[in-house]
Parts: sequence; structure tokens; C-alpha cells
Amino acid sequence: MSSRSRAATATAGALLALSTACASSTTSATAPSAAAVETAAPAPAAPAPTAPASTAPAPTAPASAAPGATTPPAVAAPAAPSSTAPAVTAPPAEAPRPAGDRAPGCRTDDGNQERLERTPPGTEFKPLGSLQVPTSRTAGPLIREGGHWHCFARTPEGAARAAAVFAAIDTGHEDWEVAARAQIHPPSAAKSYADKRLKDPINPEGVGEVKVAAFSVMTYTPEQSHVMLLVRFPGGLPAMYGAVQVDLRWVDGDWRMDVEKQGMPELRPFGNDMANLTPW
Repeated sequence: MSSRSRAATATAGALLALSTACASSTTSATAPSAAAVETAAPAPAAPAPTAPASTAPAPTAPASAAPGATTPPAVAAPAAPSSTAPAVTAPPAEAPRPAGDRAPGCRTDDGNQERLERTPPGTEFKPLGSLQVPTSRTAGPLIREGGHWHCFARTPEGAARAAAVFAAIDTGHEDWEVAARAQIHPPSAAKSYADKRLKDPINPEGVGEVKVAAFSVMTYTPEQSHVMLLVRFPGGLPAMYGAVQVDLRWVDGDWRMDVEKQGMPELRPFGNDMANLTPW
């Protein structure tokens, strides 16, 4: 074969190979497009599930839907915290009564609420003004600040011992004004009594000259009591007695002398009949 024939044959082979390659590339190019069409067809189904997800952002849509109205939502937002404000103010309305009902350091045993039918044990007589006052380390007075003796048990015995201390206010001891203002109830009566005694002072006849000899708790509740005291004057045969009746009311954690109805107690003559009285 001549060189011209060989060249023609080579050229024909090259053209055949080129046409085959083009045919195969065309086929492979069209196949991916078909596949792409098949994968694209399910794609619409994929957005369909996301459609509900698009409904979830719907609540955020109002915020984004009104960009110009972002200030009103900011004003509305504090409205939610304001609804919790009543919950904060409600507890104070239900708050219990503040503690501190009793004076600091005042602790008494208030368990025995039975009527006193015999002499209570543990009595120690202490001078207060012109009176010898029956005191107790359990029923009171447990606190003594000068002539201001306080902190009594909330019991019949505590009421009786408080009445004896209150009777000494009107004997003119050196701290009578402090005691009167603290232990006479109501406060307006305490002020009236103190003002009167400042203008017309009492001259005590002697320290501890008169003894509180007996008592009777005539009425009693944990809120109020009425006590009769028998006092014995010094000297004289037979012995001379006087009686004083004291109204008491439980106020601010202790017994007070209640003079609202009957005024200040007055000492009156009394015979020797002690049948209904309990001696100290």
C-alpha cells in the first residue's frame, strides 16, 4: 500500500473514533439530565413536609410582618410582667403577724391554764415602791428594769402576779412614770395618769411597808382577767387589810392594767374574811 493510501486509512480511523466518542458523550450527557429530572420530581414532595414547618414560624411572622410596629410589641411585652405584680403583692396580705410579740428575752411557760385553788409555789417577795410584791421565777415578772417589772406568764398565776406589780405603780416608786406609760392600757389613759401624777406627785410612805398578802383570780381568759388583791398594812392588832381590784388585758405580748372602763384601781377597806382568797 502506498503512503497516500495509508494516510487515508488512518484519517478514516480517526474520524470513526471521534464519531464514536461524540456519540458516547452525548448519551452520558443526556443520562444525567434524566436523572436530574427524576431527583427533581421528588423535590416538590420534600418542600411539602416543610410547609408545616413554615406554619411554625407563622407566630414570628407578626413580629417580622410589622417591622414598623416593633415599638408596640415592646410596649406590650412589659404587660406580661405586670400581670405577675399581683402575685408579689398578695403574700404581704397573707403575711402572719410580725414576730416580736414579747419583749426580747421574755420566755414563759403558759401551759397551765387551770384556776388557782392553792398557793402557787416559788413565791419570793420583792419591794417595789411601798409594796412587798410576790414574784416568781417562772410566772413573772421575769424582767426587771428599774421599777418597770414585766414579762408575765399568760396564765391565771401570771395575771395575779402582774396585778400585784401594777398595784405598786400608784405608790410613787422612782420609776413609776416609766411603768405607768408602759403598763397602763389604753395609752391615752396612761398619758392622762402620768400627766396628773407629774402635777400632783405621790409621796411614798415607806419602801416595802405594805404586803400583798392574798389574791383571787375572779375571772380569767388568755385575753383578759379580773384579779382581787388583799394587802396587809404594817402594825396594828388585829391586822388591817385593804382590797384592790385590777382589770388586766393581754396586749402586745404581756399583761397590762386595763383602766378603760373602771379607771385606776382604788384601795378600799377590807375585813378579815379570807375564805375566798388564796394566800401568797
